[in-house]
Amino acid sequence: MRLLYYGDTPWLVGWVSMLKNAINSLSALILVVSSAPTLAQSAETDSVAALATQKITDAAIANRYTLTQDGNRFSGPAWEKLLEEGRNAQFFLIGEEHGVAENPKLSAALFAELAKSGYTKIVIETSPTMARLLDDAASDNGVGGLQKLFAEPGGEPAFFGMKEEAEFVAQARAALADKNSLFWGVDYEVTGDRQLIKRLKQKQKPDAAVAVLDKLASESGALWEKHAATGGPQHIFSFAGDPQIVRDLRAAWPDRDNETSAILDTLEETLEINRLYLNGQNWQSNQRRADLIRANFLRHWQAEQVDGRPPRLMAKMGASHLVRGRSYTEAFDLGALLPELAAMEGGHSFNVMVLPGKGSLTAVFDPTNFSFKAAPAKDGYAKGIEPVLDAAMQDQFTLIDLRPLRSVIRPGKMQNDQNLVRLIFGYDMLLVMSGSTASSELIHD
Repeated sequence: MRLLYYGDTPWLVGWVSMLKNAINSLSALILVVSSAPTLAQSAETDSVAALATQKITDAAIANRYTLTQDGNRFSGPAWEKLLEEGRNAQFFLIGEEHGVAENPKLSAALFAELAKSGYTKIVIETSPTMARLLDDAASDNGVGGLQKLFAEPGGEPAFFGMKEEAEFVAQARAALADKNSLFWGVDYEVTGDRQLIKRLKQKQKPDAAVAVLDKLASESGALWEKHAATGGPQHIFSFAGDPQIVRDLRAAWPDRDNETSAILDTLEETLEINRLYLNGQNWQSNQRRADLIRANFLRHWQAEQVDGRPPRLMAKMGASHLVRGRSYTEAFDLGALLPELAAMEGGHSFNVMVLPGKGSLTAVFDPTNFSFKAAPAKDGYAKGIEPVLDAAMQDQFTLIDLRPLRSVIRPGKMQNDQNLVRLIFGYDMLLVMSGSTASSELIHD
């Protein structure tokens, strides 16, 4: 700053410089004096935090169980514990890091056993219509039926194109003698718009709706052609399509059945959710997706209540969707709804998170060519939960009961350990799959 009023003389400049130096020296002295107790307090805080962390690890070690895998067969104390919890619960929720090959194998084996105890539904991370297509394809010819579906344009949902995930669908379907719909799709539809549009074309509709549907199909096809030519994810219809065309189609098709309405809802919500994301409104995008997931689930649930059979069900989705309370994207997702719904039915939900162990690889989806590549875990669920992960054995799968840790942890004193608190209170158990492998690609023509 120039001192224009007094004149910019060499003497004044020197005096101001001396004054600044004196002030800086005094400030440094005050900082040293005042920081002495602060440094001591910081050391004490670090010591207390270290002690609390060790208590959490010790409690996790005291409440861990081993899980043994031999091909598709599982055994050991953890296996028995999971079955016990599932048999006692209304809902068995598996929140996962996607792309771990061993997890869908475990999920299929668990469902085959729990089906004997009355489990009849599985909630999955795809749209209601695509879930029904997966169900029909698996009922028709197991994995072969899924390969046939996936060979069609848009017939491969993102996660279920992995070999082990397709086998999970086929094995779960085969485990249930009841041929009613097994899978409840509750999500939006990132890649399956062509299948949804194909289904709409098979229905009777007004002439006005035919023209609008043709326009929608044309836009979808043109965008997918651009994606095929360039590999650019920005050309995927669910990110680049115009939701107004879907709204126009709804207006032109006033008398429609429930499936048609559900498909239109899926298409419009998918486009709106992704538009929010592309506009940088991440929380709004995530909460709108969570609202859709909850609404779709309640639609399934209420339809089932008509038959007077409140079902026992398994849910297998990304861990953020199924954590109890606020999700990892700060939304209120299915994991916030299901424990309350189970309580209303006089039961409870059981939540287990499944993560790869240290050094494990997961299959990560590449949207440029719709393939999966082995890579380190990317969803960030392991961040900040080291006190619990440290209890996992490095050469075995380890199941850790988190519930005893709740009396050890001090949530009010752990504001900087949000993920740790969220894990311990949001899930009942954590399964760490040390030595797990990345899911592989399902080959189809």
